[in-house]
Amino acid sequence: MELITEADFKNKRMGSAIFQFSASWCGPCKVLSPLLENATKESNVKCFKIDVTTNPSIAREMGVQSIPAVFMYKDGSLTESFVGSRNKGQILEMINKTYGS
Repeated sequence: MELITEADFKNKRMGSAIFQFSASWCGPCKVLSPLLENATKESNVKCFKIDVTTNPSIAREMGVQSIPAVFMYKDGSLTESFVGSRNKGQILEMINKTYGS
């Protein structure tokens, strides 16, 4: 999963991708990251990570109050989001719902 900055986020969200807002000190983020990465590999959806510690303004703009926070964009539109952890099956279900199987 590629770590991106605020400038990258503004460009990459115009397409179809999943963004995980997280921090290096966040335990649940460390659990969720490999699940998201594996699920997106199976579905060919790009997944990016944004560190809220180094990119606080975009986290505020997105209304992130708790991490991990995940936002799914399709064709530039926010289609799905969640806060907290999910299991791989739940993640795949959301990906299939949003991007098709």
